[in-house]
Amino acid sequence: MALVVRAFPVRAGRAGVQSFVNDLNERADETRRFYTGYGVRRESLFLQDTKEGLYAIAVTDIEEPVPPKAEEYANTTDEFGQWFQSRVQDISGINLREQPLGPDTEQVYDSTNGAFRPDATLAVRMYPLTRGVGPLKEFAAELQKRRSESRAFYDSYRVDESWFVQDVGGQPYAIAVASMRGDIEGNLKRFAESKEPFEAWFKQRVIDLTGVDPNETPLGPPSEQVFEFRA
Repeated sequence: MALVVRAFPVRAGRAGVQSFVNDLNERADETRRFYTGYGVRRESLFLQDTKEGLYAIAVTDIEEPVPPKAEEYANTTDEFGQWFQSRVQDISGINLREQPLGPDTEQVYDSTNGAFRPDATLAVRMYPLTRGVGPLKEFAAELQKRRSESRAFYDSYRVDESWFVQDVGGQPYAIAVASMRGDIEGNLKRFAESKEPFEAWFKQRVIDLTGVDPNETPLGPPSEQVFEFRA
């Protein structure tokens, strides 16, 4: 399976997104046929306010290979698929016939080295990269070099995490997707309060790169899940 993550600008406001979500839920049989027809196992949609405006973050777990499915969807003649494309364009201005996967993103880190499984509780949020993309990639490279410490860190909180980068209104953002298990609230509290050297270093790097303080908001900027499909 592949993880596709991208943020869509929301021009229609929260009410426009909620109307679309309501329609998807009301047309549940068609929605299921649509997603499973393209090999989608799960899709989750989150809303987050940013300095660049409101964004909808879509996280899709889809069968590989992705490009042939994207091309098929871009050229669909199916009534529901075309309706879906039209609604997305009305809400975001993104033409899915030209960009079937939505705005371009780049994956820069995966704590599982390619084995990320978004089948637990997801936390999805966008971080402004106040110092640009380069320092984030350096942070990711540091985590890879400190592989054993990184693995122990994520395992201790029962979390898998994948990071993507996207240009949002001319500002680079990191989109972090965390798959969380176990005592989530307890683990978040423990992480926020931790003074353990590796974890203190990790949190300070997040502060330096984004201005977001994990000691105060361990999940990062607030986001709201508004839609969930599971095959």
